[in-house]
Amino acid sequence: MVKYVFKDGPITIRGAKDADPQLIGEALASLSDAAGGELTPSAVVESAREPESPLHGHFDWNDAEAAEKWRVEQARTLIRCIRVDEVGSNQEPAPAFISISDTGGVSYRSVAEVRSSSDLQGKLLAAAERDLQAFTVRYRMLKDICAIVETARKVASSKRVKNETRAAA
Repeated sequence: MVKYVFKDGPITIRGAKDADPQLIGEALASLSDAAGGELTPSAVVESAREPESPLHGHFDWNDAEAAEKWRVEQARTLIRCIRVDEVGSNQEPAPAFISISDTGGVSYRSVAEVRSSSDLQGKLLAAAERDLQAFTVRYRMLKDICAIVETARKVASSKRVKNETRAAA
């Protein structure tokens, strides 16, 4: 029997406090098996519509609430798709806004603001470290690539520590 557990870190699904990863994992595996190994979000939602489904309680079935959450997700997509194209530069356009996590939650900050703030740079470097660590965990079977990514994570960590040391001085 396969044992299912949640990933490390905060679990942001609806009803996370009472969620059973084994029950959810088995339901998802059953859906995947029924579809010849292909698990799609649409199939998960369709299965979860049934009130008896172990997945049902992890979705917003209030259409007004769900619609508002979808609009917030569309706003995130809109923010993430905008780039800054430096006139006269030979570089690829860069994101105009960067997602920054702090005690107040997640917000987007302009690249110019991040460049001018050691605090925001530190938060961005910490996020980069987490992302690189997550990459290494997810793709651990690709050892040669993960070794390169681990080197990049160490560089990000070193820069973050230097940044914090400068800010504290």
